Amino acid sequence: MEDWSDFVIENIGKRAEIIFTKKDNAFLEGRNKITVEEMKEELWTAKCLFFTHRQIISYQGKEEERFKCYFVYSNTKGRCYVLRFNHQVKVITVFPLGRRTLVKYKRRFK
Repeated sequence: MEDWSDFVIENIGKRAEIIFTKKDNAFLEGRNKITVEEMKEELWTAKCLFFTHRQIISYQGKEEERFKCYFVYSNTKGRCYVLRFNHQVKVITVFPLGRRTLVKYKRRFK
């Protein structure tokens, strides 16, 4: 698998605005135990970005390019952001990663 991390870091830096597409941001904050502002800051700095996977998804009859960004903080904690780029950065969803998932992904991406 090819790593698209450099592409994502470059494009996040070019765009000033990050939009969350979920209607209820409180749901994302509760599930990830982090505020939306902290998520935006994490994306801008991209300090813990481990791997990025590019996907072509069919959404509402159109082909769309999305990037799954895996942020790893330790052997037991991580987070995955699904991003889409156009004139702004759109965060489709964010979900936490546990220990078992991180072990599986580390084997897969190396």
